[in-house]
Amino acid sequence: MSSTGLIVSANARPSIGGQGLNLYHTVEALRQVFDLQIFCSAPFPGVPTTVVPGSRVGEFIGKTRFLRRYVDWQQLITDAQFDHEVSRRLVPSKVFHGVTHQCMRSLEAAGNNRSFRVLDVITPHMEEYYSHQRRECSAFGIRPPTNRIFINRILAEYQRADVIRVMSNYALESFLERGFSADRVKVIPPPFDLSDFPAADFSGPRFRVIFVGLISPWKGFHHLISAFNRLQLKDSELILWGGPGSRPISRYLQREQALNPAIHIQPMSVREVGNETVYAKANVLVLPSLSDGFGYVVAEAMACGLPVIVTKNTGAADLVRDGENGYIVPPGDVDVLADRLAHLANHPALVREMGKKARQAVAALSFDRFRADYQAMIASSN
Repeated sequence: MSSTGLIVSANARPSIGGQGLNLYHTVEALRQVFDLQIFCSAPFPGVPTTVVPGSRVGEFIGKTRFLRRYVDWQQLITDAQFDHEVSRRLVPSKVFHGVTHQCMRSLEAAGNNRSFRVLDVITPHMEEYYSHQRRECSAFGIRPPTNRIFINRILAEYQRADVIRVMSNYALESFLERGFSADRVKVIPPPFDLSDFPAADFSGPRFRVIFVGLISPWKGFHHLISAFNRLQLKDSELILWGGPGSRPISRYLQREQALNPAIHIQPMSVREVGNETVYAKANVLVLPSLSDGFGYVVAEAMACGLPVIVTKNTGAADLVRDGENGYIVPPGDVDVLADRLAHLANHPALVREMGKKARQAVAALSFDRFRADYQAMIASSN
């Protein structure tokens, strides 16, 4: 059998969604230094790609009305089939790079091929992540998007990997607290190209607060709504860019909009409408996550020159210097969140100054840095 330098496996479409962005960034950064082969769900231009078809059972669950709420089983079945297809098609390689919850069998097959195995973990440790998911989802009466079978697959992946790449220090600490050694878990934040992000001009007639991403309980969107409602800021608006993942959340949002017409829901992704519409026309982005391995939208907003408000459990808090380019608040603390929003709304000059420093912070996350950090991770672990 022929061999290759690096195999990247991700059940995602390049540049689509958080996982697709992670795939795109990883490949773009590493294609210069590795002979690459990719397994994913759509072709990657310019790179040898094996397109793995989706799961028909998973698609059936997603399209069937009374089954849609079983998101955990849909994801488990879809990712397990992807993993199975990749594992049986693997060829020997120097390095195998798989994304968490999609590569339990593939990691085993890569080990049999004597490949060095990198597990790309886009969340905190799964037990940490699930504890927040379960608690926040229960408040809305909805199922978490994970279950114990799903979690056990991920825990097996942790053990099979030679090294685990995480995106933030929050994610790193979640592993260290559970007994993982520091030499097995490495922080490599994603890269960004500032030329993709137009600068905000703060010329709008209203103080615009935005939330971007899937409107899910563990993202803390409800705490943001509570803080915004409490302030009753003059000439302000809150826009949530994203879609609700369940009927209970849709009903909650409808009630809040009826009570406060300054709250708007835009069920579209940033990729659909563009950075210039979402970020460049806002005054501040808030991502009050209860648990988040990174939070791409935070770095994207900062790249557009927006100050941000995040929690200490949002991985992208690594980019935030509290009080200088944004604020870091305790998870779930509506009082502190409201206080920071009010301060920014009342000090427009500070918003501009923070935004400039925010853009500078993201400039450090270059593709060259990602490439160098990745190569150093491989070298130090071999």
